[in-house]
Amino acid sequence: MKKYTIIVLIVVAVFYGGYSLVNKNKVDETIALVQDASLVEITPKSHDLGKVLMKKGIVEKEYEIKNNSDKTLRLKKIVTSCMCTEAYVYMENKKTRSFGMEGHGDRNPGINFEIPGGSSAKIVTQFDPAAHGIAGTGLFDRTVWLTFADPIGGREITFNGEVVLQ
Repeated sequence: MKKYTIIVLIVVAVFYGGYSLVNKNKVDETIALVQDASLVEITPKSHDLGKVLMKKGIVEKEYEIKNNSDKTLRLKKIVTSCMCTEAYVYMENKKTRSFGMEGHGDRNPGINFEIPGGSSAKIVTQFDPAAHGIAGTGLFDRTVWLTFADPIGGREITFNGEVVLQ
């Protein structure tokens, strides 16, 4: 049994070493992109919705995602912090469906939304102040998580306010 374990460890070590040598440039490029957070600019990072009247219905806000690099940026996933919030992304003639909160075994499907280098896309959040009924009145903070393909990783946008009846 020990002989088999040693052979497996050697094979794994050789494979990993070979992979590292072949992909050295990709690793260096990844490190460079991660170190420069300005390559992906999201504005604004947050919206203050102020007082939101429950009876007025859904409130939409836009955020801009600017790809400041010369490489294509790939948005892989959108997830919201609450069932009262949905978000989608669009650019020119491309648009995703709306994505919401994950939970209770439900997962949002992955996407592959590409933002070419030097271009911008819009993220639209939709907040339903009546989603929680009367119990949902008062202050709120919501987050939308954006997952980009490596090496960019995750970013978040937020909004807050106060749901009021009148």
